[in-house]
Amino acid sequence: MIAFKDTLNQIAKLSLSQQLEAEKKLFLQNQHYDLSVYKNERLNHLKKINSEKKLNSLIEVVKFNQPRIAVFPGSFCPFHKGHYNVLQKAEKIFDKVIIAFGNNPEKGSRKCIIPKTIKNRQICEYKGLLTDFVNSLKYDVTVVRGLRNSTDFQYEQNQYRYIQELKPGIKIINIFCDKEFEHISSSGIRTLEQFKKHKQYLLD
Repeated sequence: MIAFKDTLNQIAKLSLSQQLEAEKKLFLQNQHYDLSVYKNERLNHLKKINSEKKLNSLIEVVKFNQPRIAVFPGSFCPFHKGHYNVLQKAEKIFDKVIIAFGNNPEKGSRKCIIPKTIKNRQICEYKGLLTDFVNSLKYDVTVVRGLRNSTDFQYEQNQYRYIQELKPGIKIINIFCDKEFEHISSSGIRTLEQFKKHKQYLLD
């Protein structure tokens, strides 16, 4: 259960625009919760403290607001600075980005540590097809794919055709990482790890 500490008096003294801005900040602070869980508990809290019916407008906004949410999928073994660069760019576009760790059979079943830097985000693990994971969510999302170079772009073009056939209408955007990160790959880091030369590419 999410512990909301704001009271009727604290919220009611704000204008509606200030209330909405406060709600955005609260949503980000609790973004590690799934949207359906967060929205349900937030509405329950607002209704509970709305004894004087002063928050009816805010409740309606929270109830019907549909945040722009993205899913950033990958094997992320490990999740490195290049991935984080793409994540930061995506978070400037969307209200929230879910980081989805997929189990890629071609890359083995190695368990990777989740960096502290990203632990305040919603992090999910899925097996099987990305489209099945997207279908399991109870709200609309856009898939974010990170690109390093033109080779990645050609690969993603082919993958997009399969994904589109499996889930017609799926929304996908590609985001290039900055040039300083385009050489970083998880496989390269795993190779450098054998020689203890990998840590400069990892997040804390």
